[in-house]
Amino acid sequence: MRIAAGIILLGLGATGVINSLLFLWFELRSPVTFNPFAALSVVVLLVGAGIVGGGISAIRRKFVWWSLMAAACLVIFAIAATVFVLLMTRTPLIPGEDPASLAWRLRSSSPFWGICGIPGLLALIFLVKRREEFQT
Repeated sequence: MRIAAGIILLGLGATGVINSLLFLWFELRSPVTFNPFAALSVVVLLVGAGIVGGGISAIRRKFVWWSLMAAACLVIFAIAATVFVLLMTRTPLIPGEDPASLAWRLRSSSPFWGICGIPGLLALIFLVKRREEFQT
């Protein structure tokens, strides 16, 4: 279970790092002066690197807290993305348009749970069940 959690963390962390690097690469080549998503991409790059470190730590059985922090970061990211979607889509974008219903807003946040939340929760459960295997 510890190795499965490490593979989950490595896969998701590497995906975040690669996506952030690609976004920053193409963003630096464009002549736009400021893009707020570039700052978010730097944050995802740093968190993704921490999650990769947690996956490596889980596979090597070194530091249990690093691995637990990485899995918890994935779950916290899914929660934060859900709250962001709930708050940002509350107001209508076009004047006179009906605001989005709660069911639509929750459904639009489901990719965050499918990609980060549920695998992060599984990795967290796997690590808590096998934390005695780690070196102290």
